Amino acid sequence: MRAIRVAVAAVACAAAVACFEEPVREHLHLTLLGDQAVVVTAIQDIVGPEVAEDNPQLAARLDEARANIERGWDRWRPLFDELQPGIERTTIEKSNGLAERALYSAATADFDSVARLLASQGLDATLDHHRVDDDDLEHELRVWPIGSPPATSNERAEVERRLGEWSVTVADYLAEAAAFYHYLDRRPDRAVPCLSLLFDRHGPEPAALDKAEEELVSRVKDRIQEVAGILKVGPGEAYTLNELSRLAFDPFPVRLTVAVRGTAVEVEGFVEGDGYLERPAVDLWRALAALEGRWLSPDLVTAMIAPVPQDLQPDPDPEAFATIDRRWTEPPEPSAVAAALRAGLVPPELHRVLWRSTAAEVVDLEREDPWHLLDAALADLPP
Repeated sequence: MRAIRVAVAAVACAAAVACFEEPVREHLHLTLLGDQAVVVTAIQDIVGPEVAEDNPQLAARLDEARANIERGWDRWRPLFDELQPGIERTTIEKSNGLAERALYSAATADFDSVARLLASQGLDATLDHHRVDDDDLEHELRVWPIGSPPATSNERAEVERRLGEWSVTVADYLAEAAAFYHYLDRRPDRAVPCLSLLFDRHGPEPAALDKAEEELVSRVKDRIQEVAGILKVGPGEAYTLNELSRLAFDPFPVRLTVAVRGTAVEVEGFVEGDGYLERPAVDLWRALAALEGRWLSPDLVTAMIAPVPQDLQPDPDPEAFATIDRRWTEPPEPSAVAAALRAGLVPPELHRVLWRSTAAEVVDLEREDPWHLLDAALADLPP
């Protein structure tokens, strides 16, 4: 069965990419319902054409992505066809006649077909079950990377070249942030006013800063924006540097999240979210976040900015942030930064979750309304 719906969505915010949202975002979500059912959901989001008005290269990429969705040629449509599920749903959302989002969901009792889908995109997976007692079942999902990242040789060379340049930018930021933290430790009474200016969060009666403080904050803010430049598409480019780094270093350059019905007992490799587990991205932004505490803590860049839409951007509280212990070292050389970033661009060898469920929590596709399963999985999608 296949249900196809075309919806008209609100016009995309023209500032989305400027706010660090990636032009094309892909997300695969697995809902594991015991030993009888898996719901597979794939989402592809495309920003509106207005963000590429002055960038023909980006406009061509977005046009191709929309055309592939409308013609059924995108990454996910053929893969879902190969799942051969008992029930599936395809939703295409449009704005002003242009595809903006594609959502595919399917329910199947055959995890082997799901494993084949993952393997075709760079991950291998197994799902095992065994009975603990009359009431409880134990399940184990294991996922690991296979194959090579999909970037072309030219894309890999571009990432290597720009990684060296970005390492200089990160080193400059670390130096300015260390000077900023050094000042705040000498003047802890000025932490909240200075952080309020840095975060652009001001109360009804914002405290005034002197000229030296304004210049100090301005330098840090400028360095933060320069570091975050890897999340923006530059003139004449079609991809952000962060997207290219994912293509160059991750065999599975798509966001992967997993939800299990039951109680997690052991988790390895996955990052735990609110009701879901996430495979960490293998890209420069994640590598930067992993450096927190090495030369600087807390990290200001990743506390203020993320590669997500504007409504999901971090919103740090100056007063709370001011109470966090600040630590910094002698700022590193760019070569040391580059080496540390490269070390963070290696995918973990294994992602694993072991969980336990009761007989009541196990879903049987023969007895439960499968459309309800698709709806429930969609309602529980991670943000």
